[in-house]
Amino acid sequence: MKEKFGTITGIVLFLLIIAGIFYVSSFKSETKKNDFTEIVIEGNKILPVSDYLKTTDLHNVAEYSELTLHNIKSRIIKHSYVSKAEVQLAGKNKVVIRIFEKDFMAVLLTANNPYLITNSFELVKLEPNSDISKMPVISNVSLTKAEINSGRVKNFNLFNAFKIIDAAKTVSETMLNNLTGINLRFGGDIILTFSHVKCPVIFGKGLEGSKIVALYSIWEGLRKQKEPFKNTSYVDLRFNNEIFIGKTESSETNG
Repeated sequence: MKEKFGTITGIVLFLLIIAGIFYVSSFKSETKKNDFTEIVIEGNKILPVSDYLKTTDLHNVAEYSELTLHNIKSRIIKHSYVSKAEVQLAGKNKVVIRIFEKDFMAVLLTANNPYLITNSFELVKLEPNSDISKMPVISNVSLTKAEINSGRVKNFNLFNAFKIIDAAKTVSETMLNNLTGINLRFGGDIILTFSHVKCPVIFGKGLEGSKIVALYSIWEGLRKQKEPFKNTSYVDLRFNNEIFIGKTESSETNG
């Protein structure tokens, strides 16, 4: 009986020693000094790499030896523009971060600050040096301070703006990239502005898909100012299945 007890005790002690060795090895591998001297970011579209590194405190090479891959990933995914990230070693001296930015739909102007707004209506404060050249600017939308502070806003007028963006994306990538402004006019008739098109488009409300298709049917004429679009002062899409081309300034385009 004593021999059996001694055998069991020996096995338990052996297993404890092995577990301790694994724990110490794991702890050392996690806390040991790193050799990498470079962190590279890939996949960014809106913000420059230097800004991502600086705002996540990953720009100081002297501190790299104290970082683990887990530390690096934790910092980068906390950035408000980032949806998810993949971090891995590339050789001995370099860490590569592959970031996936949130799906931003537009820039939203509010009374106090400009925001980026995602496809799920999340508001993210616009950072300096952000490339918003391919995003439309949504303006004159009625939002309360409480809605803005909540970080996620979803109202009927914004939903209409998103339908316009989605329709333009479906019909023509060029049209979408040229869409510079969506003026919601605090619930009034929506007005669109485009780069390379000198006149505003009085879009109205509803039937977003069919109106974008109708606008695309005259798109090249507007862009190149071909006849009968020379000297056009506005395009009006508010009436079903009809496009009105204005030759004089209209008060409807103000606001």
